[in-house]
Amino acid sequence: MQQFQVDKNDLSQFRVVSQDSSALPKEGVTFEVERFAFTANNLTYFMMGEKLGYWQFFPPINEGASNNEPQNKWGVIPVWGIGKVVASSLDNIQVGSRFFGYFPPATHLHMDSITFAQGNLIDTSAHRRPLPQGYNLYRPLEVSGDSTQSHRENLQMLLWPLYITSYCLWDLIDQYNSPKPRQVIVLSASSKTSLGLAYALKKDDYHVVGVTSGKSQEFVAGLDVYNQVVCYDNLDDIASKASIVVDMSGNSDVKQRLKTRLGDDLMRYVQVGLTHWQDAGTGDGAENTEDASGNSDEFFFAPTHIQTRMAELGSSVFQAKSGTFVKEAIMWTASWLSIKQHNSIASLMHNFENICIGDIPANEGLIFIP
Repeated sequence: MQQFQVDKNDLSQFRVVSQDSSALPKEGVTFEVERFAFTANNLTYFMMGEKLGYWQFFPPINEGASNNEPQNKWGVIPVWGIGKVVASSLDNIQVGSRFFGYFPPATHLHMDSITFAQGNLIDTSAHRRPLPQGYNLYRPLEVSGDSTQSHRENLQMLLWPLYITSYCLWDLIDQYNSPKPRQVIVLSASSKTSLGLAYALKKDDYHVVGVTSGKSQEFVAGLDVYNQVVCYDNLDDIASKASIVVDMSGNSDVKQRLKTRLGDDLMRYVQVGLTHWQDAGTGDGAENTEDASGNSDEFFFAPTHIQTRMAELGSSVFQAKSGTFVKEAIMWTASWLSIKQHNSIASLMHNFENICIGDIPANEGLIFIP
């Protein structure tokens, strides 16, 4: 068994740790991780690991094995992927069955306690019970088939977690009626979650502005989901009118400049991701904050929104609406997204620095096959 780990206080420090797979418990279910996606969204898991409990999902193997290392130094960034059951002591889970869900970037995952709900598997291991159930749920998949199925599953791993967040953000904006904003400004406009939100907003009567880097501006504009695309250096090109800002970047300098630009026209500032994690200020967190001007920031957590809306609408209604959107958005994305597959856990190490510095082209998605 191999597992990719990072220093929880220093993203530039990472490693692959090995453990004898025969040491895994016999009771419960063991998955072999077939493949997983790794996107900028996973860096948000790193930044919010302590505050939102992301480090609790997958304890690092061989933690503190070296006498020279402190306990609790290393963490495992969760990823979305596909696992195949290779050992099971449970009659209702067959060896060879496949599931889509939350996995470690590793070759294996063991679950010692499992339940079922509406055909889905739920990991109820003690360390995961307090965590959001949406992250503990695994959806059954067909037995591995042809290349068409593999491509469809790659898109699912890469995009489903992002586009369900896009839908929730659209839903949040759609509910805002006091009064309706005239403009939605999206920071880190080339991120997949941002593009999914812009795709959803295109049918609404908003002026949608995408803010991105100079190297991504032409690509983002070419997708024709934003009414206007500007670079971070040209925030003055954004009109000052009643606006909601959806910030996927977490860049504290850009945030302050944009707040100054909009002034009283800023209706709501929603912090979602941290694609610019290096430039995030120390005040970014999982709570609402208020700056000296009185502008309120709110940290958006998709699992909380999903639970709230399921309670309000009913789970079947919410799932039908969000599922329809996600399928349409994935089909749209398939026309321009290039998927790059890499073999072995070691290949994540070779690509990790480029992921961290945002050097993966916006039209690429990375899949790793352990």
